[in-house]
Amino acid sequence: VQDAAVTAVKDKGGNTAIAAYVTPETADIEALKSALKETLPDYMIPAFWVTLNELPVTANGKVDRKSLPEPDIEAG
Repeated sequence: VQDAAVTAVKDKGGNTAIAAYVTPETADIEALKSALKETLPDYMIPAFWVTLNELPVTANGKVDRKSLPEPDIEAG
């Protein structure tokens, strides 16, 4: 993974879930999930994953969370 960001989103049931935005060197999201499961509890594993070419940034170089696309809640 080159860059990553996470945000809290509402899932289909209205519950808060984690969405991960990654700019992977490889597009193997399943490998990322497996690696995270080795060190994190289940509730900390993102429910939704969005792959981007690059993360949007503000003029200050910080992740522009307002510009991140909405994850596909239906696919999660």
